[in-house]
Amino acid sequence: MKNITQVYLIRHSNQLKIRNCISKESSQISNEKIVLSVEGEINAQKISNLEELKNINVLWSSNYVRAISTAKYIAFKNNIDINIDENFNERKLR
Repeated sequence: MKNITQVYLIRHSNQLKIRNCISKESSQISNEKIVLSVEGEINAQKISNLEELKNINVLWSSNYVRAISTAKYIAFKNNIDINIDENFNERKLR
């Protein structure tokens, strides 16, 4: 019997909206540090309960805080680590 690999791509959950934030960091670094909103955390938890995401053995994420925050629930449910790869990052802002 052939082994079948299934890949699921999940976008990060709802991010926290911050207005009038003045930062000395570049916009790219600021973008990488955006956290999930309370609603985003709740939705990420719900996603982790999907039947398709039970019993997975490998989990990859970008190094964006909100992506890791979404993945942590899936990792916890499956008792696995999150593999972080900067190649999964979003486009670079200019």
